[in-house]
Amino acid sequence: MSDTDSVNSRDSAEKEIELTKALEKIRGINIFVFQLEYELSTKFLNELYNKLIKFKGCSDEDAKYNVGQFSKLLMSGGLGSFKPDLVNGFYNVMSKYWGEIEARRHLHVFGVLYAKFIKGEGEIDSRGIKKGIVDIARESLDKVKVYKDIEINLKGIRNVDVEIYMNPFSELKEYWLYCPEIFHEAYCGTSDDDFRAVQSLLYRKIVLRFIKEQIEEGHIKRKDNNNNANKNVLLFSTSEVNTTLAIPAVVDDEYKEDEIFRNVIVHHYNHTIVPAGIPHYHNYMFSGLKISEEFNDAIHDKIVDLTEITGTVSDVITGCSIQHTNILRENIFKKFKEKVAYDDVFGNSEGAYVDRWQGENIKEVIRSYENKTGLDKSGNYEELFKHLEENPLLRKKFIDKLLKAKKKQKAKFIDELLKGTFGKINLTSDELKSNNINLSDMPFFTFVRRLVSYKCADIILDVIRDAKFKEKIIKNNAVIFIGGRKFDIYGNLQEQQVKEIISKDPLMKYHLIFIENYHVFNSYILNQGTDFSGMLSWKGKEAGPTGYAKAQQNGAPTIATVDGVVPERITLIKRDENNKVVEGNGYVVEYEKQARNNEIYPDKTDLAKKIEEACNDYNAPNSANYRILAFNALKTGMIKSDVRNQAKGLIRIWAKTVSEKFKK
Repeated sequence: MSDTDSVNSRDSAEKEIELTKALEKIRGINIFVFQLEYELSTKFLNELYNKLIKFKGCSDEDAKYNVGQFSKLLMSGGLGSFKPDLVNGFYNVMSKYWGEIEARRHLHVFGVLYAKFIKGEGEIDSRGIKKGIVDIARESLDKVKVYKDIEINLKGIRNVDVEIYMNPFSELKEYWLYCPEIFHEAYCGTSDDDFRAVQSLLYRKIVLRFIKEQIEEGHIKRKDNNNNANKNVLLFSTSEVNTTLAIPAVVDDEYKEDEIFRNVIVHHYNHTIVPAGIPHYHNYMFSGLKISEEFNDAIHDKIVDLTEITGTVSDVITGCSIQHTNILRENIFKKFKEKVAYDDVFGNSEGAYVDRWQGENIKEVIRSYENKTGLDKSGNYEELFKHLEENPLLRKKFIDKLLKAKKKQKAKFIDELLKGTFGKINLTSDELKSNNINLSDMPFFTFVRRLVSYKCADIILDVIRDAKFKEKIIKNNAVIFIGGRKFDIYGNLQEQQVKEIISKDPLMKYHLIFIENYHVFNSYILNQGTDFSGMLSWKGKEAGPTGYAKAQQNGAPTIATVDGVVPERITLIKRDENNKVVEGNGYVVEYEKQARNNEIYPDKTDLAKKIEEACNDYNAPNSANYRILAFNALKTGMIKSDVRNQAKGLIRIWAKTVSEKFKK
């Protein structure tokens, strides 16, 4: 039985029993999530936006820009939403079984508040305010600790001060470390930059000192009233090898043999396959960082292999999709394959947090039908969709309201697009009206992601250049959105190519739009307003992307290559003899048969074919095919792509690891 079949074979009652057992096994354990890219909550970003307008005299446009810049500062690339979503998933699941007090008491997260540079874009700038946006954000957070004169003695830095902040709008124990001398940019330089090692060392010094003090002062409880203290276990969940230095055993300092850290279980969460996300240190940094001599074997070819150290100190290693897990076992952590785990009940493939990403218009429809079906609104989406599937008339009415809600969300996306929320575009409302162009009725395809080569924006533009395809796009009234978070020169090249295409054929300005300003503060608008969400990659390069899931949770079918988590979440379209869709939620783009430049690319001909097929489904009489696809996408997004599944799977993996390590 495959991992997928095993996950899907359990019924709800059996899953509930398994989860309850797992939560009992980790009862009393304190969980610490280490993450060098951790975004602040949507609530905080919204309130920061309000503050800029109401207290700093910012215009709406400038306030959106400033908060967007600040949100990008905390991320090296992409949106950086996957880990906050997952932590919220943990909290949601634990709260249901333990209550909110105990869930909050046992879940802790440490992120970094970067000070100056946005990765791939340079120094952060602000508009319409005298004080820098970072300082305004800091004064809006709660400062909980200041550490003076932390010894570094590396790269010309002797001692630094570090401030620790909490988010006043979060129910969770989430902390951000601020030290502008060292935490100036997320993942500075290239993957072997010495300063990344300095950042990781300071991160270790602060989080371990803070945890130790919190335990000694009684703020972190290690026992509960039934004396189920689980041997005072602390569970450290590291994110990428960048946080491996935070494990007490790795560095020879005062924390390595500290009794407080005697029973630490290490869970390593790997989120990427590409080399840029798996850094290493130069061999001369080994002694400078005081890495323990027991890891001498990790030095080879003049580098310190962080993957080797991570595999050695980890008790369990997880990826974020079945495909990614297999790659970890067979390649990246081949030497430690017995430690690589995948949960056989819930899975631990990545998803998105429905409450965060689903639009209010669709949420209103969901709430309405939960009332109609007598559900308790506890987030049991399986029951809701089961009721809808069993009652065709109710399902038809639901889809009617779903599509109306989608139209409202799309109208908001268009409005924000024309306001410049996503950067400058060569369109105005007046121009659209004078040319009798109604964007709301045109199928939107969003291929908006982090702009790096393996995510294939250039492949899409190659397809668009084809004269016959352009003709079909114009005929079908389609609008293709390209762009996203720039990371290096590749992003600039794609923007220039879009301009060249439009320059040669001005009519394409209505059918090809480049999104230059994309971040966690505005991305929800795009994902809530799109009709089709795209996810392309070189074969085997994606681990567990989540952008498509956010769009699914708003009823948008997917156009994707089957990489990363996509094979688990895309259902192939099936049609009857009249070409009516009877099943499916997305369009699979095939890969080329042969590798080029040692990579396997999406097939351009098939990509063009799938976009045209999607246009036909959208434009069909009464949108009959699109109705079914949108419903199926929403169902998949809310059930399979719900990040709580991943949270439940990881909780089971933690429980199993605790049981095996501390057998009586």
